[in-house]
Amino acid sequence: MRYYRPDQRTVSDAEPVGSGHNPAEWYHGWPFPSFFGERTYWAAIPVHDSFAARCLMSQTLDQLEPSGVRPASSEPGFDEFGYKPIPPLAPVSALLGVCALSGLLSPLGLVFAVFGLVLGFIGLRQIQRAEGDLGGRKIAILGVTISAALLVSSTALHIYWYQTEVPEGYQRISFGADISKKGFVAEDGEGRAHPDIAALAGKPLFLKGYMYPEGRPDGISSFILCRDNGQCCFGGQPKLTDMIKVKMADGQTARYSDHMVSVAGVFRLRDLRRSGNLEPAFELEAMHFGPAKTSY
Repeated sequence: MRYYRPDQRTVSDAEPVGSGHNPAEWYHGWPFPSFFGERTYWAAIPVHDSFAARCLMSQTLDQLEPSGVRPASSEPGFDEFGYKPIPPLAPVSALLGVCALSGLLSPLGLVFAVFGLVLGFIGLRQIQRAEGDLGGRKIAILGVTISAALLVSSTALHIYWYQTEVPEGYQRISFGADISKKGFVAEDGEGRAHPDIAALAGKPLFLKGYMYPEGRPDGISSFILCRDNGQCCFGGQPKLTDMIKVKMADGQTARYSDHMVSVAGVFRLRDLRRSGNLEPAFELEAMHFGPAKTSY
């Protein structure tokens, strides 16, 4: 006898698998899925009625299929392959965008905005190259949008503060570059202020620094302005070139702050022979005092 498999279409394709059966019959097989794996049901059918037998076998298999079971993928709203991995750069970009809010207060926060923008673009590029295999596009776009918006707005804000913080009629100078680094020079065996510093005497200047703590929180009529808080807030003795004696003019007073402050007034030189031990060589008669809007 010859047996007929579903992939066989002619008598020549039939494979003999034994004897003792009616040669007028062909053996048909059909795979059928079940809970216990894929089973194959076989039936011997006459060759002259092969098409009818196939239809009958199909109907029989439909009846054998468990009626209470449906593949999970046929459930409405179910997507077996709905999950897509998200590249790490997408949420990292969004997180950096949130951290970039600090850029509104300090220019150092702009670093978060720059990295958030760059990593967000790289994440979007990875998602695009994956051709649908990666998710997180909206998260990456959110990170890029927040970072870009804060980078532009924070930069504009700091530029505005820098251009408007100096009172009209005053010259901006740097405490470190224009005073501390130049310091004093020796002439005829005596110490004198550097010529560039001496040229500033009597001019209205604007500069920033830190208040040396002297115990009074407010009502301060004079104080020592230091170049940085590393000298004035940790008990160190400031160098002579890193101190300026600030005297509030016209009865004004100041309130102590451990943050950077800005002062504007007339700059003067003091007698170096009287300087030392918290007696600065420079003096500023301040007309304006307040917290510094920028740190540069």
